[in-house]
Amino acid sequence: MNPDVLCMGCMADTNAADVCPYCAYVNHSPAESPAQLMPRTILNGKYVLGRVLGQGGFGVTYLAYDLEQSRKLAIKEYFPAIISTRGRDRLTVTPLSSRNRQDLDYGLGKFHEEARALFQFKNHANVVHMVDFFHANGTGYIVMVYIEGRTFKEHLLLRGGRIPFTEAMASLGQVMNALHDLHNAGILHRDVSPDNIYLEDGGNVRLLDFGATRYAMGEQSRSLSVVLKPGYAPEEQYRSRGRQGPWTDIYSLGATFYRAISGQVPQESMDRLQHDELVPPSQLGADVSTDSEAAVLKAMAVRAELRFQSIAEFRAAFAPTAVPPASIRKSKSIFLPVIACCMLVALVSAAAPSLFPVFIIAQLVLYASMLVLFRLMWNSIQDGYATTTPARAVLLSLVPVFNLFWIFVVIWGFADAYNKYIDRHLMRAKKLDGKLLLGCSITLAAYWLFWVTLQTTGIGMFLIVHTAFLLPAVTKICDAVDELKLAEPRKAEVHGVVHSPLPKLPVAQSLSLHCASGDYQGQSIEIGDRGIVIGRNPALANLVLSSAEVSGKHVRVWCDSAASKAWIEDLQSTNGTFYLESRSSANVWIRLSGSKLLSVGDRFRLSSSAAEFEVIST
Repeated sequence: MNPDVLCMGCMADTNAADVCPYCAYVNHSPAESPAQLMPRTILNGKYVLGRVLGQGGFGVTYLAYDLEQSRKLAIKEYFPAIISTRGRDRLTVTPLSSRNRQDLDYGLGKFHEEARALFQFKNHANVVHMVDFFHANGTGYIVMVYIEGRTFKEHLLLRGGRIPFTEAMASLGQVMNALHDLHNAGILHRDVSPDNIYLEDGGNVRLLDFGATRYAMGEQSRSLSVVLKPGYAPEEQYRSRGRQGPWTDIYSLGATFYRAISGQVPQESMDRLQHDELVPPSQLGADVSTDSEAAVLKAMAVRAELRFQSIAEFRAAFAPTAVPPASIRKSKSIFLPVIACCMLVALVSAAAPSLFPVFIIAQLVLYASMLVLFRLMWNSIQDGYATTTPARAVLLSLVPVFNLFWIFVVIWGFADAYNKYIDRHLMRAKKLDGKLLLGCSITLAAYWLFWVTLQTTGIGMFLIVHTAFLLPAVTKICDAVDELKLAEPRKAEVHGVVHSPLPKLPVAQSLSLHCASGDYQGQSIEIGDRGIVIGRNPALANLVLSSAEVSGKHVRVWCDSAASKAWIEDLQSTNGTFYLESRSSANVWIRLSGSKLLSVGDRFRLSSSAAEFEVIST
């Protein structure tokens, strides 16, 4: 891959276009600050660096591209800005003075330890995947898989500031999985917060950006101050001799739960030491059971000894054990004798062609019994989240229009529902391999396609396909369900709370954008439940403007659920977004940095004059 054709904003092949048609990044843009490496810098002979994804006091994270394996990556560079600088070559990291050399080298060693810790979990489903580590330019680099999605903080903003407890548990339960395994390996994260939890587009959740290096350096040198996230850091992290352990991450995770369900960042732990004014989430409008709220508040106890001492304890407070429904405890013992009898009938039919009708009946019995079994198992994991009911899935598989694809609906669909059920209920049960079952589904669907359309498959093919694919697939599913045993929560409830489908957060009243100037001048566009992305690229925006001053995706607008207001967020546009508050007498347009909550009557512009919108009530 020729790096010159890549966009440094999204790593798409743009054939060296001046402006990327996908993300509107301007080609050959310089680094935003002297502390950052220039775009198109190549590291370790194969990694080309793009735009900066984030920068903290102790490092810079870049978008990157692997020229050898042709894939997007993220690369974190050790760069403690307070004690280091760039050399004349704009590459090498050097200490600001000879007095800082020892601290810089100490931190680099801790950064290497952080990389080794990450490498232990390179295949963990809920920890960011590390693929490489190397030293260069007087510093170190951690290479990680780039994740498509958004942070938990961004997710909360998009949902209007808060989410239901059951939804928070579904996401943060996966963070519990990561922390449980990290703690068992003797590793603390030290910086759990909505910023460092990432939601992949496919629904998986990953924990990233460990804080081990910066905390170690802060303990090593009094000249280095560690910036903590107010509301999420427990009191022991503010003290140089504060004893830290799993309870430290538990406090931060509890605070993240609190933020997610209440819509507010909790009171800082050091303030709570003097006068604890933490308001329970239920008093802030959170729909949470008494027991679950008590678990969150205990995780956030100011004194470490009063918190849960392990993730297992915290998890148990949320998800008590219960006896699983009897219908799923003998699943394999029900199915395997049935399939064995059907196979035997098929073999006898192969030896005696006159018995071919019996073979057809045996197939029907096999599939009917499997559908009954799947319905029983599927019913046992229903708690209001399914996109379809088990009965409907089974019935669809019998309709002629769908019968060629029933295996997708039942086998693959069940596997997806089962895996999500485990995440929602914080269970340690092994997940089903979706890719493996998808392959089985494709093979079985192809078998039926040839049988129905070409009638080219016979008893021999039936035995081969079903022995090699159907039997292993259903056996794996039965084993997985049977293994839930006493670890499975009660059907349709957790801690006594019956779940229902995720409700949409209510909006106080309908809001629209009235276009005062630009392509839609005079028109009013309703914001709606899903919000609006305004930009120039139709593939990235659902409200498209033609002005060259507008980026591919320029600004996102969505409704606030708690009040008749609208959030706007600049999507790293080139020419910026500006807002004007109607209640302000200054009449000055302010450039937006990040996101802003606008009231009815407030206005915003894309760039200086490309288009202007006013928030109105409809």
